[in-house]
Amino acid sequence: MDAGTKKQKRNQRLSIFELEALREAFRQSVRENDVAEAEWAQHAELFVRRALQKGDRLTRA
Repeated sequence: MDAGTKKQKRNQRLSIFELEALREAFRQSVRENDVAEAEWAQHAELFVRRALQKGDRLTRA
């Protein structure tokens, strides 16, 4: 993949439905992992990193 394609992927916007699905997945992760509200920011950072990694694997297949 060249640099132009990578930049184009970064600039894509998520739809409201995709954002809602991501938000619900985060909430579910918080419940399943029993994350305290004070730790949500740190958990969100890890959650997004993992989601991006999974997305990369799916698009490379």
